Amino acid sequence: METNREMLKALVLYVIWKTSHLEDFGATKLNKVLWFSEARTFEAMGRPIAGETFVRDQFGPRSKNLREICSKLVSEGLVERFTEFVGDYELTRYRALQPADTSMFSSEQLNFVDWWISAIADKHTAVSISQLSHDYGWQVAGMGEELPLHAFLAKRIRQPHMGEELDWAKAEAARLGLR
Repeated sequence: METNREMLKALVLYVIWKTSHLEDFGATKLNKVLWFSEARTFEAMGRPIAGETFVRDQFGPRSKNLREICSKLVSEGLVERFTEFVGDYELTRYRALQPADTSMFSSEQLNFVDWWISAIADKHTAVSISQLSHDYGWQVAGMGEELPLHAFLAKRIRQPHMGEELDWAKAEAARLGLR
């Protein structure tokens, strides 16, 4: 699936507009709103919002194009970028200077995004939402590897049985070049 860059740009501006006033809403939480909104919209509606690509990063799934999109929004005068300290942590923050055009989004899509903004802002720190995104799909991906939106559905059902089944699994993993 190819990212619709105009939709992604509008989506990022929308999230920044809705969160500019929040004290501790930095780039990590912005990434997590994008990940959960895209993945859960894909799960519920059969298609993501903008079709963004995410990669495994140390702190969970990371939008592949977010930095570039934010730089573009800053250069176009739609957003300002700044840093601030919350305790010992330096946050990269964004402030929207005008609202996003939401005409390309359905009300259902915006409802998903609004729900994730609220859930992440009200119930999580950057650390706790990052830990929540460290699900099984993220764990089995290599650092920097692309994560398909359905990766969050991956679950470890059970440990392989000792002996023949475990030996087969290890051999198959080695054959495929997996860890």
